[in-house]
Parts: sequence; structure tokens; C-alpha cells
Amino acid sequence: MGDRDQIDLDRRRMTGRGRVASLLGLCRPALVAAALGLLFSLAGAAAVARWEDRVNKIEFENAAETQSIVMQNGMNEYISRLEALRTLFESSNEGVTRSEFETFSGRLFERYPGLLRISWLPRISRNERAEYEAAAIGDGVSGYRIKTLDGNDLATAPQGEEYYPVFYSTQPKTSPVYGIDYMSMPGRSEVLARARDDDHITAIRTELYDRNGAGQLPNVLVIVPVYAKGTSRDTVADRRRNISGFVVGIFDLPLLMQAIRLRTGASPAVSVNVYQPFSARIVSLEDLLPDYASVSAAPQSMRDVARGRHWSGGLKIGDTDWQVRAVPTAGGPLETTYDRAGAVLTVGMLLTLSLSTYLMLASRNSRRLSLANRRVLELAQTDVLTGLPNRAFFLGRLDELNSRLTEGGASFSILMLDLDRFKNVNDSLGHGAGDALLRLVAQRLKSAIRATDVLARLGGDEFAIIQEGSEDQRASSTELAMRIARLVAEPFPLPGHRVEIGTSIGIAIAPDHGCDQEQLLKKADLALYRSKSAGRNCFTIYDEAMSAELEARNTLEGDLRDAIARCQLEVHYQSFMDASTGARRGFEALVRWRHPVRGLIPPDQFIALAEETGLIVPLGEFVLRRACADAAAWPSDLMVAVNLSPIQFKEADLFEVICAALRDSGLSPQRLEIEITESVLLERGTENHAFMERLKSIGIELALDDFGTGYSSLSYLTAFPFDKIKIDKSFIRNLTHQPRSSAIISSIVTLARGLDMSVTAEGVETQDEFERLKALGVNFAQGYLFGRPLPIDRIELDGSAAGSQRDAA
Repeated sequence: MGDRDQIDLDRRRMTGRGRVASLLGLCRPALVAAALGLLFSLAGAAAVARWEDRVNKIEFENAAETQSIVMQNGMNEYISRLEALRTLFESSNEGVTRSEFETFSGRLFERYPGLLRISWLPRISRNERAEYEAAAIGDGVSGYRIKTLDGNDLATAPQGEEYYPVFYSTQPKTSPVYGIDYMSMPGRSEVLARARDDDHITAIRTELYDRNGAGQLPNVLVIVPVYAKGTSRDTVADRRRNISGFVVGIFDLPLLMQAIRLRTGASPAVSVNVYQPFSARIVSLEDLLPDYASVSAAPQSMRDVARGRHWSGGLKIGDTDWQVRAVPTAGGPLETTYDRAGAVLTVGMLLTLSLSTYLMLASRNSRRLSLANRRVLELAQTDVLTGLPNRAFFLGRLDELNSRLTEGGASFSILMLDLDRFKNVNDSLGHGAGDALLRLVAQRLKSAIRATDVLARLGGDEFAIIQEGSEDQRASSTELAMRIARLVAEPFPLPGHRVEIGTSIGIAIAPDHGCDQEQLLKKADLALYRSKSAGRNCFTIYDEAMSAELEARNTLEGDLRDAIARCQLEVHYQSFMDASTGARRGFEALVRWRHPVRGLIPPDQFIALAEETGLIVPLGEFVLRRACADAAAWPSDLMVAVNLSPIQFKEADLFEVICAALRDSGLSPQRLEIEITESVLLERGTENHAFMERLKSIGIELALDDFGTGYSSLSYLTAFPFDKIKIDKSFIRNLTHQPRSSAIISSIVTLARGLDMSVTAEGVETQDEFERLKALGVNFAQGYLFGRPLPIDRIELDGSAAGSQRDAA
């Protein structure tokens, strides 16, 4: 080879090496990009896989919890129907016949599969045994006798002090269950005793042989104690003494659970198993097989369930907690498949590092921003105390439903709730207890509504519910209101206290009562106001008469304001007499309203309105000043009595107003008697006591008005400085034909005498009543017998005045 050939060969080698170096230089960014892209794709796929797993877990747990709530609500519905049967027994005066029991039981569970039978177990003493056995035979239960379970055989029960046998049952009258004494069966007697002593619904797992005798099926026996009508059950001794029997229901738990899931459209993606309550007999989780399983192919023992993804909860039946375990159904949508993770890995291998990084950062920032915005929106529409939606959310949802109505949407109803006696809890136990009570109320209300309903706290102790999607909206709203009233009426456990409240409910239905927010809320409020006026702890559906009443009330309120401003009010006076001498001792001042169009309006038509609107304050001051001014011109031995409203007691300057009325009129304080109703003493006890002591210190006499009604308590007589007790006229009205009224009046007189107080009887209308009252020791008497209330210009103040008033009456 020549030199030239060697040079050419070296040149070609150097050129090849340069090409390789150049190729490596060109591929290096691509290789780095590919390596980094693969690395980030794997990392992204793993992150998405974890995210999918978390999302799947949350979805599964939410679905499982929903199923558990649905099952619990369904079970509560079954048990509430047994409670309705208890109500039948406890409200009956003559007793419940076998026919009534069978008819009522059949209707209660007509569309409720899963019930095997219902039985009535009366309390039968040794002396009543033969009578009950004969009565059952007379009702068609052939060969009825009280029996006990001896091994697997039934035998006649030996003589004992008490029996609780199956007396009524939904089973055919030929069934051997009739006569079985539950109290002689060790397992069931303990549950009966627990239900009786605790006044709670109890439950026990039991096993009944199937009809073919092939094996045992798990069932639940629910026991509801029934007590004699009108008897006490405050203590264990009371409950043992007053128990009258038990309503017993036996449920086929698998069939019952299956029926609940079918009726509510339970998701097939969740497999639910229900296990018996834990007990000492359960050796291991392998032995604990389900009493109910929604899918036969799902894991059976609790240990098998615990090996995979599962959700744990409880199913309360009576006072017993069954165990609920849920797992995703095999092949269902809640099984994690990691489809998104595979897609991310595939796409990530095709994308460059910059694009992958950009997308990941953008996705992360977008998600954070979305979560932040969502959180801000939730806070703006959530009540912080209870976690419920607030007024803003409620009004927004209401506007949305109203807009749907214009497009032919479904009807819905609004329930406005106001808690009764909540203010008493706040005042007596503090705002912390009030807040805790509101949270407990919110939990109970949530348990009473469906997932599609909207429950919101509007503020204070006001709640509201939107219920939609019912064929008969009126009936559904009524049922919901009844359920809520029962739930709220049950005692609430607060630390160191047991609080009982109620709720008043007003209902408006769209579109029957309006199609816009303002109309519906106004009419629901009107219905709520009617419920409060009707005695509280009840519900009212709006009707058109309420709007008319509101308009009339507003008109009357405006007229009353004008009457106070224009001095259209009058003060009339009714005398009260010394029962022993017959001499007149003074007058009670009574306000009257002479309307320019309607004439004289009685006080029972405007006093309550004046108290609600606050007009009672200027009205009461007018009466006080007029009465003092008129009495100043009377003989010095005559007194004047003036009523003070509870609303006036809340005025800080009331004492100065009374002093000014005495000072301006020149009336001696010893001639003024202030009458106070018992409701004043329920609130601000310390402040009101101090105020009354100030009145006493200047010589004013104090009278407890309408004693014997409302919240009467002997503690008022010793705790507050009263000079006189005024017995309500309802006792006087019954004096001549009810001996108890005489005994009550005699007791009041004796008590008052011991406390150095005098007694006035109101509403005396006949001479016979007056004579009896004098014999009972009453000090003063007042009523139509001595004269009706008259204006000042018709009262004669000389010795013939009493006769003149009696003639005027």
C-alpha cells in the first residue's frame, strides 16, 4: 500500500469517527429527553395510580356509608311501626281485642316484607292465668295454655307469680307459638327484663327452624315494652310496677335487608354483609359468618372481609349493634383498574420533558386553585356551628327550584322550624350548651330527611327544609313534620343535663302557595306563627285564612298605635270588697279601647297584640298614670290595683315611671297595689326580685295575679315579697259543683295566712259563691256580684257606691 492510500484510509477513519460523534451529539438531547420523559411518565403514572386508588376508596366509602344509612333508616321504619302498635295498647281505655290487633298489625306491615310475625305478650299474674287461657280458647285458639320450652319440646308452664305468654299473634291460630312464656326462656327473659327496666326497645338474635325443618335461619327478635296508660315510668320500680306487656316482632333479617335495598335502589357496586353483635361466644373472626349478605360470591367470614378493601359500620336494632361490613362488588365499577395510570404512562412516553413538566405543573396549580375556590364557596354557604347549609345556600336553592316551576318542574314544599323553649336553655345553661344543643338538633334533623332534601340553618334556633320529588307533596310534608316533631321532642343529652325542647313547624307548598321566594317564605312564616300560637310543638300547613288574619292583625296594630297616640283608650274600674264586712276596699284598673268605628273593643282582643309589638309599654304607662291620678281624688281608705305586663318588667326605667306616676298624681304609695302574673317570675328571677323589693321599700303592695294557673309554684310565695294572692276565677266558677275547688281554695287561704298574706277571689258572680268564700276564709272578693268595670264618671264613692255598682251590673 502506498503513502497516498494510507492517507486516504486515515481520512476515512477520521470522517467516520466525526460522524459518530456528530450523531451522538444530535441524539444526546433526544436520549436525555426520552430518559427523563420515561422517568416522569413512570412517576406520573404511579401518582395517578395512587390518586385513582384514593378516589376509588372515597367513592366506595361514601357508597358504603350511604347504604348503611339507608339500611338503618329502613330498620328504624320497621321498628317505628312496632312503636305505633305500642301506642295502640297504651292509648286504649278498654283494651285491644284480638281482631283489632290483627287488623292493625296487618295494615302496619302490609307492604313491609321481612316480618315473620308480631306477638302481644300481656303481663299475666297467677290468678289471671285461667281467665286468659279461657279467653284465648274463646277467641278460637284451640287448646291454648301457657307453655314453657323444655329442651326442644313444649310443656305446660309450672305455676309461677307472673307470665308473659304469646297471647295475640299474626300467626295462624293453630300455630304452636301461642302460649309460649317468654319469661321462662333464659335468653329471652333477660331481654324482656332489660326492655322493661330501661324503657328501651331491645333486640336479640334468634334462630327459627325453616318451614321444611332443614336448618336454622338467623332472625332478629325486637321487644317493645308497653306500660299501663297514664302511669309513671320515671324509675325502675315504677316501670316494673306499671308494665302491662310487650309487643314482640320477629324479622327475617336477610329478607328485610334485601327489601330495604330493593326499595331504595341500592347500588350493586357495593356488597354488604351484616354480622351478629360481638359476644363472648365468638371465638374467632373465622367463625363469624354473616346473618345477611347482599352478594353470595362476596367474602363471607369477617376475616376474609378484612383482608381486602372494606368499610366497617354498625346497624342499630333496638339497643343492640349489629356489625356491617361492605366490600366492592367483584367486577363492579368501584374496583380499582388503574386505566388512567396506564393512559398517563402511554402518553407520557410520547411527550417531551418540557410538555410533561408543563402539564404536570399546570394540572397541579389548576387543582389547587379549584380546591381553594370550592372551599371558599363552601364556607360562604355553610353554617359554621352545625355544618349545615346556611341561609344563602337555602335561598339559592329555593330560587333554582322556583325557576324550574316556570318550566313545568315538580312541586316542592318548604318547612320552617323554630325550636320551642330554646331560649330557656341558653339563659339557664349558657350559650355553650345552646350551641351543643343546636348541633344535636341538626344531627337529628339530618337523620329525618332524604338525601335529596335540603336542610339549612337560617340563624339562631331557626331551621328550614326543602322537600321535593313526592307525588303527594302535602302528605309527604305532613309525614316529615310529624317525624321531626317526634325526634325533637325526645330528650337531648347535654353534659350534666337532660334537656327537653320541642319544635314549631310551618309548611308552604309550591306552586299551590306561590311560585317565588318571597311568597313562599312569607306563607311558611305565617304557618309557623300559627303553630306557635296553637301551643307549640306542632305543625301547620298554610291556608289563605292566615293572610287575611295577618292583614286584620296589621290593621288592628296600626289602629292601636293611633289609639295610644290619640288617647282613645279608657280606664274602667271594678271594685273589690272586704269579705268579712262587705265594705269596699278599692278598685282594679282595667284598660278599655273605644274604637271610633268598631266601638268598645275588649282587652282580650288587643292586649296580646300590644305585648307582641311592644305597645304594651306606652299603654301600661298610660293606665298606671291615669289610675294614680283618678285614685288620688278618692277617699283615703280606697286602694287602686294596676296590672303590670311581663314586657314592662324588661324596661330599665319602670321603677322611675311608677315613682313619677305617684309623684305627679300625689297618690300615696301605700294606696297603690301592683298585680304581677306568674310568668314574670320565670325569667330574670334575681333582677325581678330586687325590683319588687324596691317597690316594697316605698310602701307599694304586691299581688300575685291569677294564682293556680300557668306555672304556679309554692316557691314563688316564699321567694318573692307578695302581700296578696289573687285566686283565678276558674276555681271560683267550679266552686259550687266541684268539692276539689273548695279544698284548693281552703289550702291557699291556710298557706297565705301562714305567710302573712291576704287572699282575693276573682270572678265572684253569685251570692252562694260569696258565702262559701267567706266561710273558707277569703279576705277580699271581686266580680260581677259587686259590679262590672265602669268608667270613672259612673263610679259613686259614697256609702251607696257598692249598691250602685251592683245595680249597674
